[in-house]
Amino acid sequence: MNIDFLSYQCNNKDATVSVKKISESNNITVFKFTFSLHERQMPSPVTLKFSAPLLDIFSQWSPLRNFERSLLPDWGELLPETPSRLAFGLPLHSFISQSGQNRICTALSDVKTPLLLRTGVNDNGFINFEIVLFSMKTAPLIEYSTLIRFDMRDIFYSRAIGEAVSWIEKENMLKSPPVYPENAVTPIYSTWYSYHQQLEEEVILSECEQAVKLGMQTVIIDDGWQTENNDGGYAYCGEWHLCKSKIGDMASFTKRLHDIGMKVMLWYSVPYVGKRTELWNTFKGKYLDDPAKEWNCLDPRFPDVREYLINIYETALKIWDIDGFKLDFIDEFRFTQFSDISSSKRDYDSVEDALEKLLHDISFRLKAIKPDILIEFRQRYIGPAVKAYGNMLRVGDCAYDMIRNRMGVIDLRLTSGSTPVHSDMIIWNPKDSCESIAKQLIAVLFSVPQISVRFAELPDTHIKVLKFYLDFWIRYRDVLLNGKLFPYGPETLYSIVEAVKDDTSINVCYNNNIVKLHSPHTVIVNGSGESYIILISDLDTDISYIRTNCRGETIVEKQCRITLGSHKIDLSPSDVLEINRI
Repeated sequence: MNIDFLSYQCNNKDATVSVKKISESNNITVFKFTFSLHERQMPSPVTLKFSAPLLDIFSQWSPLRNFERSLLPDWGELLPETPSRLAFGLPLHSFISQSGQNRICTALSDVKTPLLLRTGVNDNGFINFEIVLFSMKTAPLIEYSTLIRFDMRDIFYSRAIGEAVSWIEKENMLKSPPVYPENAVTPIYSTWYSYHQQLEEEVILSECEQAVKLGMQTVIIDDGWQTENNDGGYAYCGEWHLCKSKIGDMASFTKRLHDIGMKVMLWYSVPYVGKRTELWNTFKGKYLDDPAKEWNCLDPRFPDVREYLINIYETALKIWDIDGFKLDFIDEFRFTQFSDISSSKRDYDSVEDALEKLLHDISFRLKAIKPDILIEFRQRYIGPAVKAYGNMLRVGDCAYDMIRNRMGVIDLRLTSGSTPVHSDMIIWNPKDSCESIAKQLIAVLFSVPQISVRFAELPDTHIKVLKFYLDFWIRYRDVLLNGKLFPYGPETLYSIVEAVKDDTSINVCYNNNIVKLHSPHTVIVNGSGESYIILISDLDTDISYIRTNCRGETIVEKQCRITLGSHKIDLSPSDVLEINRI
């Protein structure tokens, strides 16, 4: 398969544009785009157009594509399916065969500059690509370059995606920390969905005591601890004073939580300052977006803005002895028509460069105080340049939505390397069935689970389900998080996902109930709506197996001989089957 450069469109006066193929080997082709202007100025968008034959392509994938995985036509305007900038997505797109093989995996080396990667199929049997650089307002420049990599190797699609991310990191000399704090990979209790802004100190403490018994070792105190207002929104954000009617003394509260075995993280909305705060006027002229809004994004290009934010977190860490930060809304930092273009008080022109400096300094200075500090980021700020400064990447908010949570977990796993991926917080109706709430947990088994329910309102059967599946996750954590991952059926939002490490294979069936028996120890979790699985064996062997329901009760335990071929085995929804070859 060949990738052809077709043309470019550039509205920058007196600009010089070059697109050259610089390497072609082993079905990987790399182009270099260079761009220069006569004088330093804000660039207008530049669109590069490529084309490739449409051969054995069934679906497409990109990091923030969500539910749309089908091929789309190119007549009319191509869809901007893959936006990327420093704190929003990453420049990567993949075309995949129905068997899950890579067909074309496209990546750009530039992870900072705002861009769009668009694709569309044409009725002449070709795919058209458009790469739109400088797709949003960006800092003035005089020269620019980036590499564009097309991988057309016939390999499993997840490998192509993972190697594309590694290539991006290498080109940018980015490295994620090789070791993460233990609490970055232990189940977490969150107050967000269960309490929103209506926090009560003694109630939270009681809930955390129950959470510890269930295997959770960290609590995230989410929005509300800093304001009396419970109406939502961020008009009161920015000053980060403790709301003492909710939590009387944060240092004392943290100590009480530490005493019961809980680490403590606090939520912060990083960019926002609200008009209802005294701080609003302090930073007048140092906001990125429309000053008419009830809250606004601080401009990190000003050094006093960055220092103010870092000092907020340093002070909280020192005086309250907390253990981590949930840093929210980083994807809202972006250059707009309202952003400053003339102040001499800025030390950066680029919002992307200034944001990277802010994230670097936050990480560096907090780790200087507490080396195992926890820092959570979430979809959509998931790229390599952001990932280098956090140690938890969470699925975006999707309360009750097990499909979106499952999709978000696996999407993140494909691009996150060794960085721990966390589920969105799991919540359910206390009147729901055990099998139904188990599926919320099954949906996120390949991530670190975050839980946000009120334990005091749950029936005992729900507690049993939660205990069983958290125990299951802790028992198999190493395989689930560190095993080789095979997410099959990306076009179906992952019909079955398998993790393999050493002698153990864990298979979670979502829409596909056919499992191959190829490891000495095979675990099957039925996350589908069917009451059976099909087991395919390529040998005659004696096995022992245990079937357990979602409440942790043993249904069947026996030994038998399994023959070559396929076998239908009863397995109710949300049950687990563990098989050992004898």
